[in-house]
Amino acid sequence: MDEAAIKQWLVVLDQLTYYDLFRVSPRATYDEVKYAFHGFCDTFHPDAHVTRPGWEREAIGRIFRRGTEAYRVLSDPELRVRYDQALAGGAGNAQDIIVGMHVERPSGSIAVGPQHLIDKLRTPAARPFVLRAEELHKKGDSKQAKIQLVLAMHMDPSNPALEAFQKELEAAIQKKDADAKKAWQK
Repeated sequence: MDEAAIKQWLVVLDQLTYYDLFRVSPRATYDEVKYAFHGFCDTFHPDAHVTRPGWEREAIGRIFRRGTEAYRVLSDPELRVRYDQALAGGAGNAQDIIVGMHVERPSGSIAVGPQHLIDKLRTPAARPFVLRAEELHKKGDSKQAKIQLVLAMHMDPSNPALEAFQKELEAAIQKKDADAKKAWQK
């Protein structure tokens, strides 16, 4: 895969459905999805691209993370039903769909620059904690969100995007505490 092909993938990545990503039909069986995912991994697994320049490794990693997310959803019958319902309801692409612990992306997800917070992670181990932190923050439970974020930061230390989200959570906690104090004093 050359530089131009990687750039083309990045241009369309956020518009592709999970089915488009693997080039399978929405009626594809579990085995067909699994086979397509293995082909996808042959092309995009980060271990196969360790000698590439840094930006290419990051781009391939982003594509691969989207593929693993797609496989997780399409291989889980319950998540796949929810995904299909969201597609049928007019969600145009994978970014618009609620899956697993996701909460509407991009509008409901924490965006950092042109990408989403989860796209700024350097290790997949931090992903579930970040997703949960975003979900809790959106529900108004910033204290619990901060706990999840701290776990993510242990998995992905010194990540500027996570540090920025931490500041946002701390500000939300302070505001909520100040509002509660004012309400109690009345």
